[in-house]
Amino acid sequence: MRRIAAAAAALAVLAAAACEVEEDRIIYLATGRDVSGNNLYLSLIQEWNRAHQKEGYRAYLVELPGSADEQYAEMVRDAQSGSPEYDIINIDNQFIAMFAEAGWIKEIGPGWAEANGFPDADGTALLEGTFREKLIRSVTYEDEAYAVPFTADVGMLYYRRDLVGQGSLTAGRTFHEILAELADAAEGTDVDHLYIGQFAQYEGFMVNTMEIVAGEQGRLIVPGEQRLADIHRNGAEHQALNLIAASFEDGTFHPAALDSNEEEAYVRFLSGETVAMRNWPIWYRRLLIASTENDSGHASEYAVEALPGAVLGGQSLALAAETPHEEAALDLIRFLTGEEQQQLLFYCGGYAPTRQDIYVNKLSPEQAAQLCASYEITGEDAWHNQANQLLDTIRLAIDDAQLRPVTPYYSQFSEEVFSGLHPMFADALHGAVPLDAKRLAQVYTAADRALDGS
Repeated sequence: MRRIAAAAAALAVLAAAACEVEEDRIIYLATGRDVSGNNLYLSLIQEWNRAHQKEGYRAYLVELPGSADEQYAEMVRDAQSGSPEYDIINIDNQFIAMFAEAGWIKEIGPGWAEANGFPDADGTALLEGTFREKLIRSVTYEDEAYAVPFTADVGMLYYRRDLVGQGSLTAGRTFHEILAELADAAEGTDVDHLYIGQFAQYEGFMVNTMEIVAGEQGRLIVPGEQRLADIHRNGAEHQALNLIAASFEDGTFHPAALDSNEEEAYVRFLSGETVAMRNWPIWYRRLLIASTENDSGHASEYAVEALPGAVLGGQSLALAAETPHEEAALDLIRFLTGEEQQQLLFYCGGYAPTRQDIYVNKLSPEQAAQLCASYEITGEDAWHNQANQLLDTIRLAIDDAQLRPVTPYYSQFSEEVFSGLHPMFADALHGAVPLDAKRLAQVYTAADRALDGS
């Protein structure tokens, strides 16, 4: 209730602020929290508003509180309300199929073509020519695109370069081999744990589990099929789940990971509690800036690589099916996903770009600093000097990443996996390893049924 009340309060404030704008020309964009720390989402909305003063349209940003799952729940509540407030939703890609199947968002193709000045063109083809192919697949349901990629995400492995040494940590190694390298690096140091990820009760649990399974040469979802792998039988998937349990049992994984989200894992890694961390790309900028500000001397000692088996994440802008402002809302989406805006989001906020041209037409550190300064963002030289190297890493990681299942039942499936596996990993802290085969079989049955909606 507190989450819904907070979202309602945000809408009330925005509606009051909009008193001088005609009600039929107000556009509400609902999104999760802008974690850049620089209010970039709001800056871009204000910029679009200034350009559309003559038309009388005004857009308002509604930042929804809570985790990705909680934000999803609020978007569902709004869509089911009978009188939706939001015209655009910045939705996590794994939930797009469910919204499309329910008829809560519109197919984006035809309107996208017209918004870009090509009314007779194939809108989906225009998307494919602008954005990275894997990201287009993540917003496509039954051969139709239902959103425009706004920010990308992909699993990354962060680690202490000063402990691990030079050279690639991940190249040619499985996940358990990476852990062995981390163990060698930590020997003789005061670092108690090797690794921290995100295994709390939200979507991070599913992503982290999928990545470790893939990092052990398995697949939680059978490739090309909408069914769960046989996690209860002896195979790569079964062994990977037991590796997770064993890593919690012996302290290889930080025990706090069972209750950690991205920011909580970042704080523990930054404070030196682990040698390595799994997280999204945006945290590299935060890491470099924080270590520089703290004068810790570690700014050059962190490294980041694509995590083997990385899962593709990201958020995309979808048009609410019942919006009365389709033309203006599409123009806002076009603006927010434009080249200059994507440059701002990456170089001044660390958000991984979705457009192909950003990975080609890179800004120099000096150009990046100048762009950010125009938005009164300064003091990020440590980040700007490393940004383009990270950009190359992100590009390769996105192209090689695995997609989560594209299904309207994804939320139910994810919940079944969490409710079945999380208690078993928690029990592993108290020595319950290897995992009980009977309990794994029960998880398999429930999650596999949820995956196809049965």
